[in-house]
Amino acid sequence: MLKHCRSHYGNRFTLRATGFPPLVFLSDATDIKAMLLASNDTLRPGEGGEMIQPIVGEGSFMLHDGDQHRVERKAVLPAFHKRAVQRHTELITRTVREEVVLWPLDSPIALHPYLRAMTLRLVLRITFGFPGCVTDGRLDALHHYLLRMLSVTASPVFPEPLLRHGPGRVIWNRFLCDRAEVDALLRALVDERKGSEQDTSNVLADLLLMRNLDGSQMSPQQVRDNIMSIILAGHETTASQLAWAFQLLAHNPTAQAGLRAEIDRDDSEEYLTATIQEVMRHRPVFLFTIPRAVVKPVEIGEWTYRPPARLLGCTYLLHHDPSIYPEPDRFHPERFLDTPPPPHLWLPWGGGRRRCPGLHMAMLEMKTVLRTVLSTATVLPAGKHLEHPRWRSVIVTPHAGARVVLRPRRRSAARFAAEAATGGAQCGPAASAGRTLPG
Repeated sequence: MLKHCRSHYGNRFTLRATGFPPLVFLSDATDIKAMLLASNDTLRPGEGGEMIQPIVGEGSFMLHDGDQHRVERKAVLPAFHKRAVQRHTELITRTVREEVVLWPLDSPIALHPYLRAMTLRLVLRITFGFPGCVTDGRLDALHHYLLRMLSVTASPVFPEPLLRHGPGRVIWNRFLCDRAEVDALLRALVDERKGSEQDTSNVLADLLLMRNLDGSQMSPQQVRDNIMSIILAGHETTASQLAWAFQLLAHNPTAQAGLRAEIDRDDSEEYLTATIQEVMRHRPVFLFTIPRAVVKPVEIGEWTYRPPARLLGCTYLLHHDPSIYPEPDRFHPERFLDTPPPPHLWLPWGGGRRRCPGLHMAMLEMKTVLRTVLSTATVLPAGKHLEHPRWRSVIVTPHAGARVVLRPRRRSAARFAAEAATGGAQCGPAASAGRTLPG
């Protein structure tokens, strides 16, 4: 539909949907850059994120603008700096191995539910700390209720409030009950860590040090809302991007063979990096940037936009512009082997002051998952065609859950078993006890 609109109306067009202000899509790189760099007194991205407010809460830094957002973002960034992320490498590797070893082999499997469960477990352990292989029962309970609570994002009642009445009331009421359980568990975990001198290397320790503009300590509700923001952003997007990666690799055996060869050599990760960059170009989970609410008239690309319009940089169209990326519909990791994607022409992380703070963590997780799976298995398609996109909240996922077949690789499987025997994956069966696993 986006391609159809661009072919008929050009690089900028407006959509008018029920219950939303006019949505202006920009797909020209120059226009998008101007939008991303516009000041907060003309364009406000915080207002454009209101759809996720029932999950993250009003106190989330994701929904703030101006100085308040700048201060809160600055406080969160150190926990996701590239050097800080490296300290979680062992934890991420161990968690991925103990999860992947439970995935079914030699039969069609929808990977997206498994990936959601895994990335959620990762963000919880990184946020609250995870000493060794002893699982905290409260983290398991929080994991369970979060998966149930966030299942609402797959329902149309989430983006459309009018559907929360009538037949949609059951779904919404279940979400509210699950959210209450999540909030109670979060309060207990936060109260326990307050004033503690232990586990200072986790994200929660950094969040508890955050302050408001006036220097005052953040309220318990603000802490809760910021934790939920990190949980939501730290697992849904990564899981969906990995789901697309497995779909694309399953349907592009040449690219998968090149990636497996590099993983087997274990001498670099150039092709792995290029593969992830190409996945994010070809199938970005965000089709557009955070909508910017027009506060006062602003001129972009010789057009003047006025309230109540909202501007969106269309990431998907930018990534599929043949003048920028030749053969844009072809999955071709080699395009990024020698030349990394230009930052202003490749926007899966967003841009400007709203660029994703967790990009280094997400990249580390995606590399670890792909390396772990492809070192032990070949990914085969479970259907004839690549799955089409389906909305899940504000992102898009493979409509059938990224169905593939994982075929074991005998030589690599033996090597993986040897690693597990030395402790690399020894937590798997024990840590899985009492879990709620995807069906």
